[in-house]
Amino acid sequence: MMMHLHTKTLIVAAVVATPLFFWSARAAALTPLELLGKNIFFDRISIPGNAQACASCHDPAQGWILPDAAINRSTVVAPGAKPHAVGNIKPPSNAYASFSPPFRSGNFGSIPPWEGGNFWDGRAEGCGARGGPCPVASPVGVVSDTITPLDLPLAKRADYDEYLGPTADQALNPFPNDVEQDIREQNVCQQVKTAKYKDLYEQAFGEAIDCSPNPKADPAYKTSHKRLAVALAAWQASDDVNSFSSKRDDALGADRDGKFPLDAFTPQENFGHDLFHGRNDSGQNTGGPGGQPKQARCIVCHNGVPQGQPADPTGEAPQQLYTDFRYHHIGVPFNREIPGVAKGEKTGLTAHVTNIAPGTFKTPTLRNVAKGLSATFTKAYTHNGWFKSLESLVHFYNTRDVLTKCEALTPPILNATEKEALQNNCWPAPEFPNPPTVIGNLMLTPGEEAALVAYLKTLTDQHTPTTP
Repeated sequence: MMMHLHTKTLIVAAVVATPLFFWSARAAALTPLELLGKNIFFDRISIPGNAQACASCHDPAQGWILPDAAINRSTVVAPGAKPHAVGNIKPPSNAYASFSPPFRSGNFGSIPPWEGGNFWDGRAEGCGARGGPCPVASPVGVVSDTITPLDLPLAKRADYDEYLGPTADQALNPFPNDVEQDIREQNVCQQVKTAKYKDLYEQAFGEAIDCSPNPKADPAYKTSHKRLAVALAAWQASDDVNSFSSKRDDALGADRDGKFPLDAFTPQENFGHDLFHGRNDSGQNTGGPGGQPKQARCIVCHNGVPQGQPADPTGEAPQQLYTDFRYHHIGVPFNREIPGVAKGEKTGLTAHVTNIAPGTFKTPTLRNVAKGLSATFTKAYTHNGWFKSLESLVHFYNTRDVLTKCEALTPPILNATEKEALQNNCWPAPEFPNPPTVIGNLMLTPGEEAALVAYLKTLTDQHTPTTP
């Protein structure tokens, strides 16, 4: 028996190792449009020059988030290219964002009934995708400009139509934003026109890049800027970014029956999966009422597959995205350490659409939540980065409604930081009232919390794109 297990381990290890070469080969075979987008993503196109790139806030090696552990531990928000300029909300991961559908409302079984778009508030709606309509409901805040097929060369519309949507619309924003790359659209166009990778534009679009200010009503440089955003979206939709190369993916693909518990997982990781999905595939999750499986309720928000694929109640879909791309209120505390942001100022979806209670933000993917974590590198979690570890975030989900509120202590702790809350075994009141009750008292043991964290760590992609 021991010989059989040892042999199986070797076989699994060999199979698991294969995707690393597979993904590298796929990355090397990028199309000219994807290569153009990748070069732009890593190019420090900003004013002052050579100060900031897309990758400055979305580092692939750190799970596509800000690669500055000191900032993650404290002020959270990213510095801009301009001296002393800083953002006002945590940069989200951009990997797997290309699967987000255009912003829309409907009967999704969630409150509020909105899904899709990009940014924490969904304002990059992507409503120009495939010539589709914008939402019927009335947006109230800033809505990003959108890209339609008419912005593409006629000969390329059929080929590039799939890249139009929220990711392309989001890509229009960072360059001209004065607290990000701080560079005007025409200057972006000129920099790409003279860059070492300039020939990729003509290869991708079949014509030279045009940075002219004419015609005055719709200058050529604006169209070129939109096409650069499409290139960024194309690369972000590629296998180089969305590699599905985590331990979970490899173990699932190498498994004898393709079902949990996975042969290549530890007992703790399989137990974490069961808690995450409210199942008992491993035989360990019998701690619920009447011996039923415990429900950590993670899949209420962190379960989804690409549009058109069947639902995945077991968590065994090859392209499980670990987000529903919808908007939820989990009762996150106010982060007093973000400079210049007052309590109640960052309202989430409320800033975008009408009749929504403040405090509702887009659910991020859990893929790569642990990528880059180490004894020296801290990541920040949730939209305002209040949480500094997966352990504290899982503990919050488990005990939010159980522990004493920090404000109720004697003396009270107002607007407590994560460190203060953990030291005093309390949780602050949510920044915005009336969080949902689906989480907050999950009755998980410390060992079960640890199993969930272990499972989350299996979602780290092994492939990391190289700098062009």
